[in-house]
Amino acid sequence: MQILWSFPQLIVNPREGALPNVVIGINWICTASDDVNSVSDTGTVMLGNPNPAEFTPYDQITYTMAYNWVAEGISMEVVQNDVLAKLAALSAPVIQPQNPPF
Repeated sequence: MQILWSFPQLIVNPREGALPNVVIGINWICTASDDVNSVSDTGTVMLGNPNPAEFTPYDQITYTMAYNWVAEGISMEVVQNDVLAKLAALSAPVIQPQNPPF
């Protein structure tokens, strides 16, 4: 089984005070997959006001930074457990009762 976090879109405010292109939110996808099935959950984490002393320009934001910001905003463990449970349910055989042939 594999879990993958991706951040397909950053929500950007063109200007916040003197700061240009400020990331104010991150859309995320958590995907759990095995050899056959794949299950995803999605969401958005909105970020607080940036600290000008620690501001990172939009074009310098890394995957690790986005991951850490999302981790501060949600319980990634809860999300991962949820997608793993959904994946396990897909992989489990469905038992349907049948009437006997007599």
